[in-house]
Amino acid sequence: MSLSQGLRANNDAGYSPSVRVGLDVSGFARQLVEPETMFREISLDVEWKYNHFVAVEAGLLDIDVQKQTHRYMAGGYYLRLGPDFNVLGRKPEAPNDLVLLSLRYGFSKLDHEAPFILIPDPYWGDFQTAVDSESYSAHWIEAGISLKTELGYNVFIGWSLRGKLLLYNTREAEMEPYFIGGFGKTGRNTGLMLHYHIYYRIPFR
Repeated sequence: MSLSQGLRANNDAGYSPSVRVGLDVSGFARQLVEPETMFREISLDVEWKYNHFVAVEAGLLDIDVQKQTHRYMAGGYYLRLGPDFNVLGRKPEAPNDLVLLSLRYGFSKLDHEAPFILIPDPYWGDFQTAVDSESYSAHWIEAGISLKTELGYNVFIGWSLRGKLLLYNTREAEMEPYFIGGFGKTGRNTGLMLHYHIYYRIPFR
């Protein structure tokens, strides 16, 4: 069935498909705890069929860590794409509240460098070095659950919890990144992230 046929079938059943745009506010909260780490993420999901969604999430990452012994800088972008399925029975008093099972494929690309690294040595003397800018990319999958609740006038709030599994990253990189945009801190092939969102829903009719 084509998208247009699916929309007509759902409309005949008294159902109105929609598109929802969102902002991940957890990035602002994280920056309060870690001022050196900044990421901003927006999302778009389309309910193309009753209880079936397809979602796209995109974000920007900027990191600037300055310590007495080193400085680390990184910047890049990330994308996630995948389906959502609503498992909550819709009630007449809250027809747009959702509990979703989610699956995503993620990709991140960044450039990072360490223009200043100081290795203290009281015997031989301090040693100063640097790592030039290099590109880094990563691919992963993630799955989880999320909740979206309508406050009114098509405005929603929600959260999502997802487990992540790293599939591929740049091999033999001179320096591992401090943080992979959309995935989290490096050092393990798995991760768990909690996101908080604000959404606005635009009905198709």
